[in-house]
Amino acid sequence: MAGNRKATRLFVAVFASCLALPVPDAAAQSYPVKPVRIIVPAVTGGPTDIPARILADGLSRLMNQRFIIDNRGGAGGIVGAEVAARSSADGYTLLYANTSVLAVNPATHAKLPYDPVTQFVPIGFVSNAPQALVVNPKMPIRNVAELLTFAKVNPGKLNFAASGLGSLPHLTYELLKLETGFRAELIVYNGGGPALMAVGAGQSDLLFDIVGARVRSGEVRAIAVTGATRHPEAPDVQTMSEQGAPGVNATTGNGLVGPTGIPRDIVVLLNTRLNELLKMPDTQDKMKSLGLMPAGGSPEDFGAWANEQRQKWIRVVKESGIKQE
Repeated sequence: MAGNRKATRLFVAVFASCLALPVPDAAAQSYPVKPVRIIVPAVTGGPTDIPARILADGLSRLMNQRFIIDNRGGAGGIVGAEVAARSSADGYTLLYANTSVLAVNPATHAKLPYDPVTQFVPIGFVSNAPQALVVNPKMPIRNVAELLTFAKVNPGKLNFAASGLGSLPHLTYELLKLETGFRAELIVYNGGGPALMAVGAGQSDLLFDIVGARVRSGEVRAIAVTGATRHPEAPDVQTMSEQGAPGVNATTGNGLVGPTGIPRDIVVLLNTRLNELLKMPDTQDKMKSLGLMPAGGSPEDFGAWANEQRQKWIRVVKESGIKQE
């Protein structure tokens, strides 16, 4: 009899301890049960849209559910970011967030219709890539030292192409000015494509852009990259740090975020599948062909990177005297 009472007490204790264990969110256990929308804060076919589609296709395969791209371009990513921030926090609306959305816009706008810190939760880091400082191949400039010398000997002769005021390439140009004293006339184009074409055609002299097809083909000449290490697609091009300008470190990054409030289990599941996808050779080849370097890591890794970028560009905007919109 005493043995039965002891066994009963043990059963009750074990059962109670099981009840105390955290129970996975019901939504996360079966997620996703319907298509997931990924808002891309850019137009179709651009440098933000194409890798987002690679991501959506891969997640669709891994999670046996459709991940659908919803392009919401406009205002440097503000339009799409606002839509995502106001969406339900159930895991069925995500945002493919880039540096502009997470860091540049907060630096260049005094007031935004979304808050990247309080309204988004990081899910995973997709890609990160340095920019390349490129010049027209007919220019007698092959490195940063020659660029600075040319600018000093020929004041007012150089012009710098930017893909819009307040864009990441524009802010990187301002960072270059702050760190080296370089000066050129700023010419603003309606997007990165037209700006790069202008440099290739000799209508503008230089700009910051990702290491892409035009660099590899020789249509433009890369004289430096702005990352901590050399770019694998342009291994002969030295970093800014190697050329005596370590402060000119600027990368363009992309990742998944969602509206604040998404169940943690869903965040962890999405992060796990994202990391699996980014490790696949096919995914890596596709990303690298676009000049992007697959990232990965935890949600916290992506959040820390975004915060670091925000602080950097807030400082650059303040010190360069750029007027906030």
